[in-house]
Amino acid sequence: MGFGECAAHIILFIAVVIVASSLSVMMATTVQKISIGMEQQGNRVQKLLTTDFEIINDPTNIPTKTIGTSTAYVFYVKNTGTDAFTFTNRSLTVLIDGDIISPSSVLTSPSVLNPGQTGEVDVITNLTTGYHSIKIVLYDGVSSNLNFEI
Repeated sequence: MGFGECAAHIILFIAVVIVASSLSVMMATTVQKISIGMEQQGNRVQKLLTTDFEIINDPTNIPTKTIGTSTAYVFYVKNTGTDAFTFTNRSLTVLIDGDIISPSSVLTSPSVLNPGQTGEVDVITNLTTGYHSIKIVLYDGVSSNLNFEI
């Protein structure tokens, strides 16, 4: 009778050790995944904090130019952040009065905007006389708005 009780205790002890080991491995894996996720989120936040720009036009005097047979409104964008960013019609989205402007109707220069540098966004569209708003959004979600008058 004594051996059966001893064997039951040993089996129970081994089962408890196996369960505890499994739980500790699960906890270590979970902590590692959380740590990796926090690092990735931190990198994204750092990129957002170091990427910034402003539309620096005079809101009462928006310049225009003729491209082919179309009129384009010229907006100037200054990189006020500490990182350079890609500045092409595919890396940014332009909205005027809440309507998305097709990338084929947006021309940019230069293709990369370095810190402190000013770039040009030419938007080919028809606008009526009055008040309008433009919003330019970069590929990472950073945006700038300008209310202007034509």
